[in-house]
Amino acid sequence: MVAELVFPLVAGFVFVMGAAYAGTLRALEVYFDPKQDSIFLSDDYEPPRSR
Repeated sequence: MVAELVFPLVAGFVFVMGAAYAGTLRALEVYFDPKQDSIFLSDDYEPPRSR
């Protein structure tokens, strides 16, 4: 009975943590690789034009 509740929670937790870990590794790979570009790390930021 307890296993019916614990197993889905553990499986969901493992899935979310694995996705977060993979996303973190990908973000660090883009951040530290000078040949890859990310929209969040681009240097050509222009401030918005005022009206």
